[in-house]
Amino acid sequence: MASAPSSTSYSEPQYAKAQDRLKVPFYTPDIASRLVPETQELLEKYSNIPRDQQVEHVHLIRDKAWDIRAYPCIGLGVWLTPQLRRLPTYPDILSRLKGGASLMDVGTFIGHDLRRLVYDGAPSENLFGVDIVNHFDLGYEFFRDRDRFRGAFIEADFLSSSSPELVALKGKIDIVLVSQLLHQWDWDDQVKALETLIGFTRPGSSIVGNQIGNSTAQSVPVKRDSAVKIWRHNTESLDEMFQQAGKATGSKWETQAWLRSSEEMGWDDKALAWMEPNVCVIEFAANRVS
Repeated sequence: MASAPSSTSYSEPQYAKAQDRLKVPFYTPDIASRLVPETQELLEKYSNIPRDQQVEHVHLIRDKAWDIRAYPCIGLGVWLTPQLRRLPTYPDILSRLKGGASLMDVGTFIGHDLRRLVYDGAPSENLFGVDIVNHFDLGYEFFRDRDRFRGAFIEADFLSSSSPELVALKGKIDIVLVSQLLHQWDWDDQVKALETLIGFTRPGSSIVGNQIGNSTAQSVPVKRDSAVKIWRHNTESLDEMFQQAGKATGSKWETQAWLRSSEEMGWDDKALAWMEPNVCVIEFAANRVS
């Protein structure tokens, strides 16, 4: 795979820093429509938040989160639509967790996928949430479960080796979840990031998740910083990335991937409309065979 030119190496894109919400295409003032029945049920039955209070609660937490980092997924409210449980391999993931497997959610945000797993029956003790900045306290505020959620949150750059909490997890994680994260980099940096994620796995482990993709694998400029390029995967290029990272780390991977439209993800068209033509979501599940 030809490498996209890498103008910079960064753990976070510049556009994620402070942004005027009225001047960007990825902030929707009213995200009530994102509050799908699955999430309403979760908030009502897991968090004990009555349905007539949920819309106000969602907007309060979203705007607090936006003030920390201005990511499109935050501004558009796409995190309100469960994503992990849409993955075809979700039943297997849940079964493994119920059997004692561990899961690390990289780019966990407020830990919404972790709460869904717990609500669906996974024990929280073997769940880890990692993010470069602390949205975890907002997660406790959103889900009202500080007294009962037993998973561990780690504020760290997963690309750095300076976090003792992350170092302690090397080679010990059964399932790595990485959603809406790798797509912020070009080809070379995605490969490097994947190599780092592989370091947390062992034979039999899985790396699963989703990111923004395209039916034609290609390098595209960041909308608000054209000097920075990011890589859009299709199913073939995603498999090639795993094979390249596997070769570099001495591991072998079998991959599955699926291209999804906004509608298939449970989003409206606005979620992807501000991006390039033929953009979509690519879901993936990769299993480490050696």
